[in-house]
Amino acid sequence: MLYQDQLQEIVSCYENKTEWFIQRLASAPKGSLICQPNHGQLQFLQLYRENGKRIRRSITHNEPLKRALAQKEFARKALEILEPNVTTLRGAIEHIIPFDPDEILRSMTKGYAKLPEEYFFDRDLLSIDLHLDGEREARIGRHGEWGAREYEQSRYYEENKTVETSRGEFVRSKSEALILEQIYDAMIEVHYEQVQFINGIMIAPDFTFEGDNGEPFYWEHVGLLDRPDYARRNYNKLKRYYNAGLVPGDNLILSFENHGKISIKQINAIIEYEVMPRL
Repeated sequence: MLYQDQLQEIVSCYENKTEWFIQRLASAPKGSLICQPNHGQLQFLQLYRENGKRIRRSITHNEPLKRALAQKEFARKALEILEPNVTTLRGAIEHIIPFDPDEILRSMTKGYAKLPEEYFFDRDLLSIDLHLDGEREARIGRHGEWGAREYEQSRYYEENKTVETSRGEFVRSKSEALILEQIYDAMIEVHYEQVQFINGIMIAPDFTFEGDNGEPFYWEHVGLLDRPDYARRNYNKLKRYYNAGLVPGDNLILSFENHGKISIKQINAIIEYEVMPRL
């Protein structure tokens, strides 16, 4: 798995939240909010220092100021958690050694290479447990033969395939690699950029799967749409898919990025609720 990428995604999330709370503090009103009883009712005060003097000002009926001071205190408390977390995670990214069973095997002496893989480990046990029920496990298992078949992979701008997955597959982006890693962990057979001719039209969707009825279905990661040139290419690609009979919601799954990223949570939701039911 791309552990560093997943940790980096968490760090980026924490850093974004940290920056947001820092900005909140920078724009917050002076002082702090205190609450005290006054003749059986709660009185809210703004406490701050001015010219060396301690000032207490009643703001019981000033809802915007109470809200702003409450948000200020929450931001301060949040930063006490977020900032150490970012430091800890950044240290983890620098020192973590990815766990890759295949790489461990390659590091062993040549004599061990003559032994079958099952002597060393059970690949299924090393995969992440997605808590699949028996029916889903059986459905996933039926596609093993299809997954092992050789297929033609697109060579379009092959030099752009620079990101390597844990299985040695080279893809075009970290987002595609993250998607593939989660598909691997779900033990689902997949073909990356398989060249196909449908209705006389050549296509090579990002991910091709074998459906329950033996017919393929596809997942296209559209990615960046905020760049006009990229959006235009994707529009032309999706139009070609439609002419070939690929229809979103039927045999085509689409995923998109938010500010240049796709979350692991989003990927797993697509796998669980869109890919698995079609297997």
